[in-house]
Amino acid sequence: MRFTASGRRLGMSAALAAILLGGFAMAWAQEPAPKPAHAPFVLNPNNNEALVGYYNLPDPLKTLDGNPVTSVKAWEDVRRPEILNLFAENQFGRTPANGPPVRAEAWEKAVPALDGKARRTQVRLHVGEGDNARVIRVLVYTPADARGPVPVVQFLNFTPNVLMVEDSGIEEGMVWTGRDGEARVRKPGREGRRFGPPFDPNVFLKKGIGVAMVYYGDIDPDFAGGTEDGVRALFGTEDAKRTGADWGTIGGWSWGMSRVLDYLETDPNVDGKRVAITGVSRLGKTVLWTAAQDRRFAVVMPIVSGEGGAALSRRDYGETIADLMHPDRYPYWFAPNYAKWGDKVDRFPVDSHMLLSLIAPRPLLLVVGSTDTWSDWRGEYLAARAAEPVYALYGKRGLNAPVEPATGKLTGETIAFFKHEGGHGVFPPDYEAMGTFMQKHFGLAR
Repeated sequence: MRFTASGRRLGMSAALAAILLGGFAMAWAQEPAPKPAHAPFVLNPNNNEALVGYYNLPDPLKTLDGNPVTSVKAWEDVRRPEILNLFAENQFGRTPANGPPVRAEAWEKAVPALDGKARRTQVRLHVGEGDNARVIRVLVYTPADARGPVPVVQFLNFTPNVLMVEDSGIEEGMVWTGRDGEARVRKPGREGRRFGPPFDPNVFLKKGIGVAMVYYGDIDPDFAGGTEDGVRALFGTEDAKRTGADWGTIGGWSWGMSRVLDYLETDPNVDGKRVAITGVSRLGKTVLWTAAQDRRFAVVMPIVSGEGGAALSRRDYGETIADLMHPDRYPYWFAPNYAKWGDKVDRFPVDSHMLLSLIAPRPLLLVVGSTDTWSDWRGEYLAARAAEPVYALYGKRGLNAPVEPATGKLTGETIAFFKHEGGHGVFPPDYEAMGTFMQKHFGLAR
């Protein structure tokens, strides 16, 4: 496909590509040669639509050997596995098989909470065994008046559960705050940072939908070198030794979210066949990769996922692959192979419309911000349009929006789009749109 849109020429800027080579120490000084330095990260995004230019997108319905895909069978048997493999090899890394054992400890079950509006369940997922075991804490609310299992939206959050909701009964847990030299800093959960006001589960509970919440730091810490304290260490992953298609932190978070779903499928208050998944920013990228790999997630709702998520990489606008993979930023999220496409994105074997295509035929809602130029909401809209042919194979109507959706309006069919007024984050109207989208696709009467 070919679009006219914005762009500077494709690739890293000269500032990001420059490498400063250290000189050799004098032999008599007996000092090791300094390691090559890298140019510091420079924030210089293109925010001018007139500069995006032309770009061609890979065809999601053409196999690697050039054959057209015209049936669901050809998509499922050939093209979908090809695309999934390309993303594992070139962006997110390969999720290892045969992970550590996981044991669910539901230490609190369906107790009254939130002024009688909910039933609260708290679970510890023990990952691995002995002293090296990790604990993923899962907080679940279901409507108090539910007469049977209910659909649930599964949140991956930056904030520990104890700070997410105003509820005195939540287990405190812990929070990672990064590094202090060589030491990893971990504090009690209440000493963490909450992004925005407390979350009110009632926005979903009143619609007949439950909520499951997980703190991402319980799965893998979000800083370079944090691997040793996360679940990936139990697979033998060491961040400093990763090469090629070794998985990054996003891969670890995705693996953990699937283990949470394993538990939810056993909870008698949860309809395990109707679980949605959501997260914001880097966690929106995680949502897409999780759902691409794990098709049990019935509805997929990434929020401002941007570059590396739902926004087109070839559309040189806002954040770029080179920005993400700069050594001063977030290379630990992705496979090391991802970095090689920063200065040749026109040859990147995939793009975000193909990631969205991996969600088909499941309902997909993209939540974006009207002023969020860094995440390129228009690039997410164009990716959704370019994924529509795959949904059409299944007889599904995609975004069905030939003009860009208006701000504040939930638009679309099986693929939908909601643009809030504002920037990079999640806002109350987003939750309402998400709840309405789930009601529609889960057939809820409320």
